[in-house]
Amino acid sequence: MPRMGKIILPTIRKSIQSRGLPATLWRCALGPYTLLRRYLKNRKNYTTYEIRDDFDREHGIETSQRVHLTDLQIESPNWVYADGYWPTPPEVFQDALSALTGNPQNLVFIDFGSGKGRVLLMASEFPFRRIMGVEFSRELHAVAKQNIAHYRSTTQQCRDITSICADFTQFAIPTDPLFVFLYNPSSLEITTALARNLARSLQDHPRELWVLYVTPAYDVFESGRPLALRKTKSTAKYALYTNAKES
Repeated sequence: MPRMGKIILPTIRKSIQSRGLPATLWRCALGPYTLLRRYLKNRKNYTTYEIRDDFDREHGIETSQRVHLTDLQIESPNWVYADGYWPTPPEVFQDALSALTGNPQNLVFIDFGSGKGRVLLMASEFPFRRIMGVEFSRELHAVAKQNIAHYRSTTQQCRDITSICADFTQFAIPTDPLFVFLYNPSSLEITTALARNLARSLQDHPRELWVLYVTPAYDVFESGRPLALRKTKSTAKYALYTNAKES
């Protein structure tokens, strides 16, 4: 049974911050009905979805079923800023990678909020130096490990794939040239924390960086607050950033 209680206190806190206490108390009086209606609508987005799509059937894995946040046991206090698991469409990923002008063999690929590992496996079709996923849900991390082990592909170019169970705001960023992926996995606070960690890492170890941000909700990679990168491609579904010089 989904743990509805997990979303009540964070919702109240956000309401007090944005609306004030009196308006929040009034909303609390209507809370049970409003919360239930919003919850059921949100749940529908995660449950009315084909369990296996073409990508999964082709490769013998399961990455297409969405998972609501309240169905996950997450130890990190940052769970309040996260969203549920939502699979990345292969066509979006492939279109974005077509704009990469750097050499993948020089880059370490990292998916922050890697879920069931779908993006890690799509990235393995490119010759990245190695591929890493960082996911703070133990359930999703366990599924990702199974998917990595069972993935079938005759065109796979990178087999050095690792899923790490960790809060990515605490993750020690490798000092290699990087290709970073994120599918809007969290709030402004956590996305900013990631951008700040990348900026600090670049300052300590200057190197090439690419960031593929799917459903970009926050301007943290080109505003200079805290990281300023050049946008090389942008569509309605993603933005690709880099510090690499234009060729």
